[in-house]
Amino acid sequence: MGGYGYKTVLACGLLVLSGCKKSYTPSDFMKDDALRSRVLKQCSQPTQAQSKNCQNAYEAQRKIDFAKKTGRTDIK
Repeated sequence: MGGYGYKTVLACGLLVLSGCKKSYTPSDFMKDDALRSRVLKQCSQPTQAQSKNCQNAYEAQRKIDFAKKTGRTDIK
């Protein structure tokens, strides 16, 4: 590649990757154990901990734990 070609490709690749992160709802996480587990594992990284997906995955896990303990699903 030419003098600046690789930098352009790298910058474009990073831009595309940063915009492709899908947001999931708590309901999505409640339906998909593997997805919830994977995201919760990523949430242990400080750069990810405050993301919307982490918040939603934690909320889903809290609801699941509540339902298991109480047999109820009416958590607020």
